[in-house]
Amino acid sequence: MAKEYIDPAIVRARKVFEASGKTLDEVGLGMGFAPSVARKSVWQLLNRIDDPKLSTLRKFCRAMGIRLEELVAEKKK
Repeated sequence: MAKEYIDPAIVRARKVFEASGKTLDEVGLGMGFAPSVARKSVWQLLNRIDDPKLSTLRKFCRAMGIRLEELVAEKKK
């Protein structure tokens, strides 16, 4: 069975989220989503999107208090 592709930015976003101690609701509201969709929107970003929009990643970074480069910069080996 083929391994599912997960965008490296999403992998890093998951780690940032897990380390933050914030709830999905808190992050979603910080991203500017309405309370009725905040939790679902962040969950979808972290679990369902394999090609996230740059604008969505920017909102996520703003809500998490990090720079976009922390998610999208390729790490040198």
